[in-house]
Amino acid sequence: MLLSTSTLLLVVAYMQPAMSSNQNSLHGIAYISVTTDNLTASTQFYTQVLGGMLVPELTFTFSGDSHYYRMFQKEILDARTQGIDPAQLGIPDIRDNGTHEVRGNFIVFDNGIIQLVEYVRTSSSDLVFDIRERRTSPCYIAAPHICFWVKDDVNFNHYIAELERRSYDLGFDQVKVNRPVTVHNEAERLAVPENQLGLSFTSGDFAGLSFAYWKGPRGEQLELYQITNQSRYHLGSDYCRRHGVTTAFLDNHPDNQWKKAAGVSGQLYGMFQFGTRTDDLFKSVNFYTQVLGSELVHKPLQAVNIRGDDVENMLFQKEILDAFSWGTEPRDIGVANISTAGNDRLDHRFNLFDNYVVETLLYTAGRSLSDPKFNPRYNWSSPAYINNMHVALFVDSSVDLNKFLQNAEQTAARNKFPEFKINRAVDVQTLGASVPLSQYSEEFTDGPLKGFNYVFAKGPAGEQQSFVQFKGPAEAKLKSALLKYSAVNTAFKETNPWARKEYDTFCSKYTSNPVIG
Repeated sequence: MLLSTSTLLLVVAYMQPAMSSNQNSLHGIAYISVTTDNLTASTQFYTQVLGGMLVPELTFTFSGDSHYYRMFQKEILDARTQGIDPAQLGIPDIRDNGTHEVRGNFIVFDNGIIQLVEYVRTSSSDLVFDIRERRTSPCYIAAPHICFWVKDDVNFNHYIAELERRSYDLGFDQVKVNRPVTVHNEAERLAVPENQLGLSFTSGDFAGLSFAYWKGPRGEQLELYQITNQSRYHLGSDYCRRHGVTTAFLDNHPDNQWKKAAGVSGQLYGMFQFGTRTDDLFKSVNFYTQVLGSELVHKPLQAVNIRGDDVENMLFQKEILDAFSWGTEPRDIGVANISTAGNDRLDHRFNLFDNYVVETLLYTAGRSLSDPKFNPRYNWSSPAYINNMHVALFVDSSVDLNKFLQNAEQTAARNKFPEFKINRAVDVQTLGASVPLSQYSEEFTDGPLKGFNYVFAKGPAGEQQSFVQFKGPAEAKLKSALLKYSAVNTAFKETNPWARKEYDTFCSKYTSNPVIG
């Protein structure tokens, strides 16, 4: 891996104003939503392989006009403009008396939740609205991924081997972790020795970091991080400064029954990041800090000019093999050339919320950030595409969600982010049209999600987002589930270790200037 030691003195781009009361109403990331073509299988994977806990009290099925507009308004308007059937743009008909409905589960991890969603025909749960993208490169604009945080005391290479073994044993043969060495086929990938499965850095800015890219059971883009030594120290300082929560910095945190049942592959701290591809790195950082109230993780944990054969293999091995089998060039299916001999580069930033980070990534078609950007784009934007993911921001239950949403749009406009558009719960003629506050969202009034509310949005690079709120029965169910799993979250006093001073010992090391090992 090649890391430039040059410093980007773009200080103005990172200046963070004082957080508004609107931003203070966020409790970080509520969940990451994953669209699947098999809810049962995906639930089994995230529980039995990765050690999460299903919350059956929040298992849901719903449909209706309000959901149709809140989820797909941008795509509905695109279809009208083009004069085509919305289904052609990946929009299932979940309206009142429509053909489809939404079904899903919530899976709890240490510091976050995975929401699994499928769109099925109302007449048959076996008929999934199955629309997908053949190209799977993480270089595509707004392409998302989830990164899981492997525990410190687990051998990272052995973790990868056990992850694949347990996945295969349970029938998830699509779970394949890329290798940091060049391979030409699946047989060669499987023949790589266990001690070479992950990519670890022992020097430089990211010393102590190990990572691996892989595809989940339905083809979703996933990642693993293990963070030790120097990188762990620097990250810890940011969590302490933010008063963020993670079990990685808690001594003697219980290893619950769900992790134990999953074996080695369940040995996680939860999530480290939700990653999303941007077409403008500095603009995206400003959006997440100025509008949504994240804090930029400090140097040296800001990736600058990342290249190298090992990194390219780890990030794109599946797609490179696809290109070979399809008889095309990797670049034609969205793969940047960040090999040692290549001319592209990768830069990324970590935007820390209360519980983990949103990673924004940029690929440049040249060695300098002033060179043209490598920005391949999909011709779709629907969240119903299989393997689509979006990040859901957790709005405090004490605030008026609709007023919060209106304020967020106004804050974005003041800070020159016109691309940020929140869907409405009613039909409109233009995206982001002015409507009464009551028409921004619509709380569930019955069923397992009673008290839950949400609305979808598009971020500055077109990335999927949502804002969610748990109140009443839904809030009680969520809190109970977090406590049952011994999860951490700033939404409740009982789940916030800061309320019990449990980070005091860990964070005390940042009051002096210790030697970093």
